[in-house]
Amino acid sequence: MDTTTKFGVFASSALVCLGVLFAPLSSAGEQPMSLRYAGVGYDTKVDGLIPDDQTVTLTTGTAAGTLGAADIAITAEFRMLPGASDCPAGFPVKYALVYSATVLTFKDQSQLFGFSTLGWLCANAGGGYVGEVQGIYQGGAGRFASATGDFVSKFNGAYLDPSIGFRSIRGTVEGTVGRR
Repeated sequence: MDTTTKFGVFASSALVCLGVLFAPLSSAGEQPMSLRYAGVGYDTKVDGLIPDDQTVTLTTGTAAGTLGAADIAITAEFRMLPGASDCPAGFPVKYALVYSATVLTFKDQSQLFGFSTLGWLCANAGGGYVGEVQGIYQGGAGRFASATGDFVSKFNGAYLDPSIGFRSIRGTVEGTVGRR
């Protein structure tokens, strides 16, 4: 084999290897996803996983993004962290996420399930709050029956009726979704 042929074989092999390394996520079954959501929520009477005065919250709303339009439902339980000082300015009271479960229901009736035990929420005396939750997608129904992936959701809102915890919420989600 002459030098030109050897170089051609080497170059072709190198391009194939680089193509595998830099292939889009979708070819590996995962694709980037993002969405925006807005809705309302309230505190339930369920105490949740940790027996304390913090009840499970239920939030519902609508979402739109790269996966299509969807309805969203979220349950979450937070616990207060006394003396926390790492909240954004103007939000002095911190809560840590205990557990959260999310269902996105799309127009074609497919559903995507999300779960999390990692996140925080910071609130102020005026009823405002901000937060962030990190989690995973695991299963669903229809086109998401065997879904996998991860997400980060950043959100904010205001408590409108503290007697029942009625509140507004707006947020974003960034992550990946794939199929097993």
